[in-house]
Amino acid sequence: MHCILQGATIIDPASQHHRSTVSIRIQNGVITEIASSIADTGDAQLIDLKGNFVSPGWMDMLAAFGDPGHEYRETIQTGAAAAAKGGFTALGLMPNTQPALHGKAEIEYIKNHAAGQLTHIFPYGAVTHNREGKDLTEIYDMHAAGAMAFTDADSAIRDAGILLRSLQYVKPFNGVIINIPNDHKIVGNANVNEGAMSVQLGMYGIPDILEELMVIRDIKLAEYTQSHLHIGIVSSAKVLPHIRAAKEKGLSVTAGVAAYQLYFDETELHDYNAHYKVNPPLRTAADKQALREAVADGTIDVVCSYHLPHDNDSKDVEFEYAAFGMASLEVVFGAMRSALPNISPEQIVNILAAKPRNILNIAQPGIAVGNTADITMFDAETTWTLQQSDLRSKASNNPFVGKTLKGKVLGVINKGKISIA
Repeated sequence: MHCILQGATIIDPASQHHRSTVSIRIQNGVITEIASSIADTGDAQLIDLKGNFVSPGWMDMLAAFGDPGHEYRETIQTGAAAAAKGGFTALGLMPNTQPALHGKAEIEYIKNHAAGQLTHIFPYGAVTHNREGKDLTEIYDMHAAGAMAFTDADSAIRDAGILLRSLQYVKPFNGVIINIPNDHKIVGNANVNEGAMSVQLGMYGIPDILEELMVIRDIKLAEYTQSHLHIGIVSSAKVLPHIRAAKEKGLSVTAGVAAYQLYFDETELHDYNAHYKVNPPLRTAADKQALREAVADGTIDVVCSYHLPHDNDSKDVEFEYAAFGMASLEVVFGAMRSALPNISPEQIVNILAAKPRNILNIAQPGIAVGNTADITMFDAETTWTLQQSDLRSKASNNPFVGKTLKGKVLGVINKGKISIA
């Protein structure tokens, strides 16, 4: 592989070339030259990036595929292709498969099957067997096999004792427990945010106090154990003061938000469109604005896809029977940039590239001569409309189709491979 990225502005605060507009030669997956201009020897693929940016490759912290067990939803191959289309050269894979990623063998299965993909796939191990919330898994064995973090994914860790012990178990190797505070079963068959919209729809609502209570509990246990907790998905403004207070105390507490929570709110549900049925639910416009401000000021560390792919049969049913979740791997940047049009390129790269790896203790890629090329190319200003043909995921539950977004991924380079979006 031999390519030249022409006229790109580098966004990499760790690089001596940060904010420089240069050309970059990449040969056999390695950056071999960075200069104001580079002559083409005739055998290079030329990629014109004038007016656009390159950065260290982005990482999505929370995504699910269907392999093993639910390959009809998403395979490792289609999920990795969707991730590359979205600008991600790395991805944290949740364990909500069948069987769950709850043992050494399952972790090794993912690593082996993902090895040939352009996107680095980092599997997460389940905290409890089959994510049932009852019996702890062999966390250390999975860590030794390559599990990058531990979570029960979209099944919240409801048992405080299990969360406490899991935080204690990962501490010796600086591991991370990811919990998603989405325990709505306490209120029965609830499907949407509790409030004006749930009344209008005539449905049971999921009150945001449930999210707040779980976040408070989780932070208290993180403080007690002095271990690292990542609050995977935040949806309510009520939890933000608790996260800010934890950070002010110096606790190892970080937080993320799904890009779609920054773009949509509960009003999208007015016509019972199950594509907007997610958990934690879309909340009010005021919550959405608070989440945007929390991303901008650093209270929320990362923006992720929280990609939960589904087939038609899981969504094209009566609303209360439809599955929770949204497919969004290809549109994280566009949704985030549309919601936060004033953030700088440095903030974009910090949120999408640096912080996810910092949280997971993964080495940062850098743009320098001699480094392996792990790069995302992006246009921060263009507007575009998502078409069905733009999607690489097998999933059919992506409500962004037809939406006009700001900011577009132009391509990625990783593992000696190029993917042009």
